[in-house]
Amino acid sequence: MNVNTGVGRTRIQGRAGVSPAPAGGRTAPRRANLTGPEDQPSLATAEGGPAHSKGPACRLSPGLICIDVSLLVGLVLFACTTFAAPGARPDLTGRVVGEDGSPVSKATVFIYTAGPKLGTSSLCPSCYVDCGKRARTDAEGRFKIESLDPKLLFRLLVVAGGREANFVSKVDPAAGSVDITMTPLDPQALNSKTRIAGIVMGPEGQPVLGATIGVEGVGRGDSTQWGGTDADVDPIAVSDDQGRFLLRCKEEITAVHAIAEARGVAKRWVKLTPGRDHLVRMEEGVTITGRIVRDGQALKDVVLGLTTTERACGICLHDFETATDARGRFVLSNVTPDNRYFLFSKMESLREQGTLPVMTVKTGATGTTLDLGDLELRPAHRVAGRVVLADGKPVPADTRIFLGREQAWDHTESVLGPDGRFEFEGVPAESVSLSVRVRGYKFSKRNPSLDWLNGSILGRVEADIPDLTLVLEPGQWQFNRQDEDLPPGTERQPSGKPLRGAKF
Repeated sequence: MNVNTGVGRTRIQGRAGVSPAPAGGRTAPRRANLTGPEDQPSLATAEGGPAHSKGPACRLSPGLICIDVSLLVGLVLFACTTFAAPGARPDLTGRVVGEDGSPVSKATVFIYTAGPKLGTSSLCPSCYVDCGKRARTDAEGRFKIESLDPKLLFRLLVVAGGREANFVSKVDPAAGSVDITMTPLDPQALNSKTRIAGIVMGPEGQPVLGATIGVEGVGRGDSTQWGGTDADVDPIAVSDDQGRFLLRCKEEITAVHAIAEARGVAKRWVKLTPGRDHLVRMEEGVTITGRIVRDGQALKDVVLGLTTTERACGICLHDFETATDARGRFVLSNVTPDNRYFLFSKMESLREQGTLPVMTVKTGATGTTLDLGDLELRPAHRVAGRVVLADGKPVPADTRIFLGREQAWDHTESVLGPDGRFEFEGVPAESVSLSVRVRGYKFSKRNPSLDWLNGSILGRVEADIPDLTLVLEPGQWQFNRQDEDLPPGTERQPSGKPLRGAKF
């Protein structure tokens, strides 16, 4: 497929078919190509039912678990000098051209993944807020993606009709404009028996421009691999002005599981079969409204998120997000209908102001509105402490600690101080996980809140925690084998127990 693979999700052996991606995590667009197949002899409706269906069941080979490994083991170290002024959020500008230097118009440039310029992070590369941002090139091939994090380097994905997708790595928006060259797509791809072609149609039967078909898993006979599929299939396709899209697969792939989404319609799961043409029908979805108040007073700029209560691969949907206006009102539009969700406030939008506890909501039929009325904030907590290395060495500079919520798709990060100290404000009274990546170290078994399955720290916050000590020891976590040393009576995943630190 003439494409590179990057840090991403993969499958590892385990006990369940769930997808514990990081709370607040964004699934960034993956590699793609856009084409306009002229012949559509037959269009099969994409499997997974109408837009409001739950989608295909998570079919796994025995013992398979879908885990975002990049969340658990962190990012590769990115080191670079930044030219941005402290606190400035630079725009990314550039130009997309063909091999002959002519401009490529209507190309889509995605922020694919990101990583810190300095230090390390346990946040998955596609989970930064900027991931998923995109821009379309104009007639001169120029594009601009506004207001990016100055502390990050970015990996771009560029797709355009009739051209090979292109990756551009380690992009610093503050370093100046980016020039990107694209090559023509092999014409044989249009007629290949392993290609997937289709049309995305809106609620009124109109073609949908700019819809993304993001691949999440692939089938091989009776087994399904979730994540880590970049070498097997184009990771994303973007529909053209006639709603047409194309994905290319390897010969052994028998099914592709993807999420279809576009502006103004509800996202949905689809199951696509190589060698066939598909019709992907989208629906309007449900509107959810409400008002956020504290002590009866409306709050502005509170960011709210929504994720399905079901986290199984092939069913979970997330990244529904909005913010309150000056009257405290919020509107979540085009929510996938007939489903159950967790509604929550984002920690970084409130901090010490409080928190909206996770609440469960149920959507009805497409086209309906669910008004939740006034939702009162509750007090949040402070979690502070330090990370220490068992061998007495100092924690490396610019090391980050990640805190994610168990139910909400929400997270926050903090850079450890020189003495390993950290502090989080606005943490809800609920189960959270903490993770730190230091090369050559793992969380020690001395940590009473150790998650023995995934190698992180897991527990429930019930009050302020002023001095939480987390111990790292030399070694590497052995996923799905480390819990063989589990002491009798110890829970593998203590999410319901109070979060506790180690004695050191």
